[in-house]
Amino acid sequence: MKLNMKSTLLTVAASLLIGSVVHANTKPNIVFILVDDMPWYGTATMQQEGYGGSAMKWRNTPNIDAIGSQGMIFANAYSSAGMCAPSRCSIQTGKTAGRTRFSGNGNFGDSCTFEVNYIEKAKGAPYLEPEPMGSLNPKFKTIAHVLKEQGYATAHFGKWHVYGGGPEACGYDESDGETSNEEGGKMNTDPRDPKKIFSMTRNSIDFIERQAKADKPFFVQISHYAEHNQQQSLPETLKKYTSNPEIKALGNSAAREVATHCAAIEDMDTSIGMVLKKLEELGISDNTYVVFTSDNGKGLYNGSDRILRGGKWWLWEGGIRVPMSMKGPGITAGSRNSLNVVGYDFMPTFYELAGGDVARLENVDGVSIMPIAKGGNVDGFKDRSLFFHYPHHRNATPHSVIIKGHYKLFNFYELPEPYLYDLKKDIGEGTNITKQMPEKAQRMKSELDVYHTRIDALLPKPNPNASDSYVLFDPVVKVPPVCDLVDGKLPKLDKGKGTIPDVDQSKEKMSKEDKKKARAEARKNKGKNKNEQ
Repeated sequence: MKLNMKSTLLTVAASLLIGSVVHANTKPNIVFILVDDMPWYGTATMQQEGYGGSAMKWRNTPNIDAIGSQGMIFANAYSSAGMCAPSRCSIQTGKTAGRTRFSGNGNFGDSCTFEVNYIEKAKGAPYLEPEPMGSLNPKFKTIAHVLKEQGYATAHFGKWHVYGGGPEACGYDESDGETSNEEGGKMNTDPRDPKKIFSMTRNSIDFIERQAKADKPFFVQISHYAEHNQQQSLPETLKKYTSNPEIKALGNSAAREVATHCAAIEDMDTSIGMVLKKLEELGISDNTYVVFTSDNGKGLYNGSDRILRGGKWWLWEGGIRVPMSMKGPGITAGSRNSLNVVGYDFMPTFYELAGGDVARLENVDGVSIMPIAKGGNVDGFKDRSLFFHYPHHRNATPHSVIIKGHYKLFNFYELPEPYLYDLKKDIGEGTNITKQMPEKAQRMKSELDVYHTRIDALLPKPNPNASDSYVLFDPVVKVPPVCDLVDGKLPKLDKGKGTIPDVDQSKEKMSKEDKKKARAEARKNKGKNKNEQ
């Protein structure tokens, strides 16, 4: 009897020991969901509390919304760039587009001659654009590299678009290859797997299940092709929107855009719900961080509620302000934050969550946002400087940006003076206040220049063949309808009307004298050498 009792106790002890091993992993898991080309107002939940213009009323996104309601919504989240590839490269490396030199949309090579070909559209421009990197620099550490150092299993499924041989050549344990846009567009012919939404989700869930069974902490990036162009969705989902009387009343072009995009996003949201449900079923949801955001903004139709200026490619708010939410251990459900965060913060954030010391990361521009997410000391975030760089002509004009607090300064390379905006009062970027705050503008412009010099960024060079007949970019004329803010707050729209006031920009139009000054400045710089630039 004593032997049996002793045997029983040993069995129980052994079982407890085995159980402690089975559940020994205390490091959190990380699920990073990156959507393609979703504007700031691209979900059903308002990014800016109380303002309908920061949500899209036609969209059905309950699972994306759940991430925010169970965690934190970041009202002032920025992508690292105004388009796909440089933004994704910055996310992976924690570096700005200026530092990575991957500022164009990339190709399968060391440099991106494809991007520079767009200079043909800008013959006679005062400045010539540089030739950017065409691929993620293999010398740079990625999210996968630094998390594997902390014992994590890593996977990337969906749109990669930073080349470099694909995710596995850049540190990931598993992936579905060196993908770009085509795999989720014209190459995808499965009507039951629009934008490869469900196949990438199945791959992700399979990876999650295997890591949970092995009790290994994991990082998985689910990079959706939606809502990049060439929208795809399940027929039954699309029908819900094409048959909606309110959407049909928008007219053919707007109705088609709204219906196709909303349907694709609803299918994607359904797949996100599948992932969240699996985390619950596996009993690991409470130890998993889930992050949702977009690679860049986009100027999609949103009725008359759209107040952000510009869209994809540009560094206006419409191109870089994106939706973002995060849930996980230590993050208060239903919380919101309005401090500035940016895409190149993800790499150091995930590294810290994995147990790494962010101070050990070399040449990284981002910071961990966990003090914000967990309600810690945020003093260092209030006036931090964010840097953005697009020195190209494709769909834009060469320009760089620095955001510091609620002030945002543009350096349009072909213009003699910077443009300064107060986003707290003017989120639509309709009023240049450089003349009202010349010292502020000069300090920010100097900080931007010093940063670019320090990182040896690729900058536009004076064009020896600049033409006086070249039509200079005018930041004022191209302003779309924007919204005045009242005492720094977004106004609430009249119910059912959705109307916003336009800003009168007639007095702000660029003068002939300013244009002449810009051309003279370009001529003066023609002979400057590389070091001077």
